[in-house]
Amino acid sequence: MFVREAEFQDYSQIAQIHAKSWQQVYQGLLAPDYLEHRVADEHLAMWQTRLTHPALNQGVLVLEDDGQLCGFVCLYGNHSFEQGTMIDNLHVVAGKRGKGYGKALLASAAQWATTHFSEMGMYLEVLQGNDKAKAFYLTLNPHNQEDFIWDAPCGTPVPCHRYAWQTPQQLLDATQ
Repeated sequence: MFVREAEFQDYSQIAQIHAKSWQQVYQGLLAPDYLEHRVADEHLAMWQTRLTHPALNQGVLVLEDDGQLCGFVCLYGNHSFEQGTMIDNLHVVAGKRGKGYGKALLASAAQWATTHFSEMGMYLEVLQGNDKAKAFYLTLNPHNQEDFIWDAPCGTPVPCHRYAWQTPQQLLDATQ
């Protein structure tokens, strides 16, 4: 298992992992037509843009195992004045979930945040109906900051939770 910074040529694989994850995990949470017909194209365009013209505070890390891209994490340093660095995406391919890849990616994300935005907290948002992800994040001792409604790209209002850590080091310690 090897974590590295994403490169432009990774965009199509990242987009495919991202779209497939949404199609698998968000069934019943997002509009079926959106998941079936639009999410793949939208994610492909999004990742091409993110890796062509990255925001100055953006970090994208990918995890490879046996030469295959198995997951990624995207984060934005100092995204929120109150919360700090946002973990915008964390996705692992279906066959590799539950094998420590998510923890490895979050540990690398926390290290990235420590290097670039050490004085800020870290947070992520998770769909309320995504029970497996919520259970995973709760093992990392976050603080449940608040519940809110996310207006999904398909127009569906989706209840979400925001989990936070006061520092990147707290998240890093929780992944050990």
